[in-house]
Amino acid sequence: MSMKHYTFKELIILAQYHFKYYRSYLKRKNFNITKQIPLECAYAYSIESSIEQLTQDERRILISEYIDCTDKNWWMEFFSKTSYYRIKRRALTRFIHCLHNEIVV
Repeated sequence: MSMKHYTFKELIILAQYHFKYYRSYLKRKNFNITKQIPLECAYAYSIESSIEQLTQDERRILISEYIDCTDKNWWMEFFSKTSYYRIKRRALTRFIHCLHNEIVV
């Protein structure tokens, strides 16, 4: 099975979609707003499992950018600009492929 090669922009759009849902799921779960729906829980578990497959730096980037919605320039404390974008692309690629049940590279 060959993996689809997404552009950086496509990876960002896909991640934003998945993490927007995941953030709303966490908010509802934390405040017990609705009872848990099995399919919703499975989807959230898939996102969490995909994140767990990443390296520490990859997880830091995705969690800071898409879950915690940290300040725009938060990464400057940890990475050079080149490293940040290289690791972010790799993190997005690995996350999306893992989430879509493809081989993680």
